[in-house]
Amino acid sequence: MAKQKKEKLIGQVRTRIAPSPTGYPHVGTAFQALFDWVYARRYDGQYILRIEDTDQKRLVVDAEEVLYQAFSWLDLLPDEGPKVGGQYGPYRQSERLELYQQYAQQLVEQGDAYYCFCSAERLTQIRETQRKTGQPPMYDRHCRNLSLKEAKARIEAGKKVVVRLKVPDDQTIRVYDELRGEVKFDSNIVDDQVLLKSDGFPTYHLAVVVDDHLMGITHIVRGEEWLSSAPKHVLLYQYFNWPIPKLIHTPTLRNPDKSKLSKRKGNTSLWWYREHGYLPTALLNFLALLVWKPNEQTEIFTRKEMVKFFEWREMNVTGPIFDIKKLNWLNGKYLRKLSKEELEKHLSEWADWVEKKGQDQEVVNEVKLFKEWKNSKPNVLRQAVSLAKDRARTLREIPQAIAFYFESDLEYDGHDLLQDHEAVEMIKVLTAVDQQLLEIQKNDSQVWEKTIRQAADKHDLSHKDLFMALRSAVTAQKYTPPLYEVMTILGREESSKRIQQAINFLKN
Repeated sequence: MAKQKKEKLIGQVRTRIAPSPTGYPHVGTAFQALFDWVYARRYDGQYILRIEDTDQKRLVVDAEEVLYQAFSWLDLLPDEGPKVGGQYGPYRQSERLELYQQYAQQLVEQGDAYYCFCSAERLTQIRETQRKTGQPPMYDRHCRNLSLKEAKARIEAGKKVVVRLKVPDDQTIRVYDELRGEVKFDSNIVDDQVLLKSDGFPTYHLAVVVDDHLMGITHIVRGEEWLSSAPKHVLLYQYFNWPIPKLIHTPTLRNPDKSKLSKRKGNTSLWWYREHGYLPTALLNFLALLVWKPNEQTEIFTRKEMVKFFEWREMNVTGPIFDIKKLNWLNGKYLRKLSKEELEKHLSEWADWVEKKGQDQEVVNEVKLFKEWKNSKPNVLRQAVSLAKDRARTLREIPQAIAFYFESDLEYDGHDLLQDHEAVEMIKVLTAVDQQLLEIQKNDSQVWEKTIRQAADKHDLSHKDLFMALRSAVTAQKYTPPLYEVMTILGREESSKRIQQAINFLKN
């Protein structure tokens, strides 16, 4: 492992995750939350959840509750937030409107913001003109030079108004990012952003600065798509004369083709990964691994190890590739580390959740069958699950892998049964093997293996061909756990029934 060397910090670390309840949790939200949580724990700090619900038009009714459920599943519950409280609440922005209005008014009085009365139609016309002339879409500052007296008179007359940030001309705005160093912006191409909308709700830019300051946030962690907005935020901190927290703009998660991770090209919903049987510990390990690991040799590590070693300066900023194959491999590793009891617990919890919350009907149907097997043949299920986990990559793959144990009518492939032999010949060998297995007094995989090898020798058949034919006869699968262990789980009578079924298939 890497050397444990901490940064020297002044004051307590306070990080925050601040999602908008406009949809169900995204893997990117989990990615951000993980590093917020880890860094706060590394420095004995606080990890805060703030709900940024100022975009009232896009709110999804149950999105906030689903978000809590997601953080609970990931074991990333906050130290402060709407549900647990804290001394810096309220933690929903919709409950803090008077604060934003107060600070917007302060900026106007200082001369660092101004009232704007432009209609939506005029703004649309401006943008269209700029588009046609190849100019960047920016407000043309039409209301910037209105006197405060005239602006207030218009407000008193009932005119619809917003508050805009007054960006200075001809300046270089410097933003220091902990991952990229100093990034410079020309103030002439920074828009006079709306800070307070006509309905009294703030935009993201005002609310995030006010809240991060008042809540004592020391490290602002957000996606790199927000880096272009950082100069506006830096100006606001300067106008309020507030210290600027450390800024960390994490790299954008990408598809294998290097495009931004999106629903169109991949699975971005955190719930998709839960529904399809990924373990939260494996998913978090994978998300961390996209940009950080304790050393070059270590790919599997716990959150405790992250807490012990993680520092921002070690994060890789090159666009990380969200490779589902790598996640499958990693999840399989975690599955195989589980004890029988742990695996059964995870399977049971996963199946219960899918039954109640599942969106993919195919997965829901698989879970229904799994529960039926659990009720009808619990001993077979328990043994089959234990055997299947060595090959499965997800919890979902376990019911898929063991389905053949519970199927009464198998669908055979003639080629797999014959193994390039004549039907008459294979029928004769399978009949002999079936008879010999029935004469054995107990279920014993070693005795069965010896018996089958002897039958192959007696009928001048290679051991491999007879094993493959028998595998097909009792499972109708090309790949399964060791044949004799499968047959032991099925038992002599069920194995014999399936061999007879295969023989009848060949006869017909």
